[in-house]
Amino acid sequence: MKDSVSNAKTHALRLIRYRGRSEKELTDRLALKGFSDSIVSETIKLLKKAGLINDPYLACSLTEIAKDVKLLGNRGVEYFLKKRGISKDIISGISIDGSEELERAKKLIAGKDKSISNYPLEKQILKIKGILLRRGYAFDTINRVINDLRKEHSPEKGCK
Repeated sequence: MKDSVSNAKTHALRLIRYRGRSEKELTDRLALKGFSDSIVSETIKLLKKAGLINDPYLACSLTEIAKDVKLLGNRGVEYFLKKRGISKDIISGISIDGSEELERAKKLIAGKDKSISNYPLEKQILKIKGILLRRGYAFDTINRVINDLRKEHSPEKGCK
């Protein structure tokens, strides 16, 4: 077992240098590296005091990435944060705007349009449902996207 707070701090700083880490992520990685619980907790305390571990700030940053880059639905954003070690209290405190979800879903499907446009409409709908479900979109959002797609592909009513 390694026994130096200095060594643990050096390793933690190396991990933080690559990307932002939550308190839980750092705790797990330091324990995996073989540091004792007391050294891990002391190191975490030092890093928090220095402002290098800030879970609420990290959660806000990750939320923006999940929404804008990964185009995840609201449940997908929550799962992404939970997977990164953000506590449920912090996740519940973050406002995830539901009104943006439909726009993100449409943007995601527009990006996938080229790969699914060669399929018949019903097959396209199945593929779109699968994509959106895997990304954590709500069922009502999925249904609205599907209804819009059906309206686009429905034949025009009336005579010419």
